[in-house]
Amino acid sequence: MHKIGILGAGLISRSHAESIRTLNNAVLTAVADIREETGRRFAEEYGCAYYQDAEELLTHADVEVVIIALPTFLHGKYVELCAQYGKHVLCEKPVEMTVEATQRMLDQVKEAGIIFMVGQVVRFWSGYTEIKELYESGELGQVHMAFASRCSTLPDWGNEWLLHPEKGAGAICDMHVHDVDFLRDLFGEIDSVYCLANKDHTGCWNHAMSSISFKSGVKAVAEAAFTMSDGYPFTMFFKAAGTKGTVEFTYKAGYNIGERDAATSELRLYQKDRQPVIRKLEQHDPYARQLHYFLSCVDAGEQPARVPHHENLEVIRAIAAIRESAETGEILSLTS
Repeated sequence: MHKIGILGAGLISRSHAESIRTLNNAVLTAVADIREETGRRFAEEYGCAYYQDAEELLTHADVEVVIIALPTFLHGKYVELCAQYGKHVLCEKPVEMTVEATQRMLDQVKEAGIIFMVGQVVRFWSGYTEIKELYESGELGQVHMAFASRCSTLPDWGNEWLLHPEKGAGAICDMHVHDVDFLRDLFGEIDSVYCLANKDHTGCWNHAMSSISFKSGVKAVAEAAFTMSDGYPFTMFFKAAGTKGTVEFTYKAGYNIGERDAATSELRLYQKDRQPVIRKLEQHDPYARQLHYFLSCVDAGEQPARVPHHENLEVIRAIAAIRESAETGEILSLTS
C-alpha cells in the first residue's frame, strides 16, 4: 500500500485526493498547508493527518510518496525538500517557472535517486489518449497541421499567485503548458515558436496564440486563454489533419477543470471513403490514471517513460521562448 502525502490543500489537491480514493493500492495519510483552517478542513474531509508545515509532514507523517500541489514558484523548493527526505514525488505542472529552476530540480532528483514525475495529466486524459493512439497507429497518415485550444474565464478561486507575472504568469504558463506538452509528446522535438498574445490588467499574457514548428516537419497552433466572458465553460479542443484522416476532439466542463461530472466530450474521425466516426467519450478520471501509472513506476523503481524528464525540460524551454516571443514579436529557435 502506497502511503501518500499532499503538499497544498487547494482546488487541484482535491482532484489528487479523489484519485487516491479510487485506487486499491494507495491511501492518503497526510496533507500540509500553511492555511490552518483550509488544511484542517481538507484533512477532515479526506480522513488524513494535518500538518501546517511541510517539513513536519515529511519528518513525522507515514508517507512514501508526496504529491506537490503548491503554487508553481514553490515547486523547486519543495521538490528539493522531498528529495532530501527520500520521498518519491509527483509534482503538478508547470514543473517550474524557468529553465534554470527546472534543471536544478531535475539535478536534485537525480542525485537523490527518487522517482519523480511531472503531472502532465493531459497525457492520461480520454480523448487525448485516443488521438495519440490514432496518430501512432498511422490512421491519420502524415500529419501536417494541428490546432489545440484551452480556454476559460479568469480564475477566481483564491489563487492570486496564478495571476502574478513571476509566480504563476497566468494562462501562458498554467494553460499553454498542457497543449505544448501534448504536442511535444505527439510530434517530437520543437524547432521554433512564435507567439501573438494579449497582456491584461494582471500583467500576464492571458490570451496567447502560439505557432509551433517541430523538427519532424509538423506545424501547430496552440491557444490558451483566461479571457472568456462570464459563463463560458472550461473548454478544450484539438484538431489534427493528416494525409489519411482528420481527428477532432471537443471537451466542455463547468466553470473550472474540477467540474468534470457534467462534462461533454466527443471525438470525431474523418477518413477518405468512410463514414465519419463519432465517439462520445467515457469520462475516466485522468488524475487516477496518472497516479496509477506513477505508482507503477515507483513499484518498478523506474523513472516515468511516459513523461520523461528531458521532455519536461524542453517544454519549459518552449514556454519560456513563447513568453519571450510574446514580448519581442520574434520567431525564436529552440535548436541548440
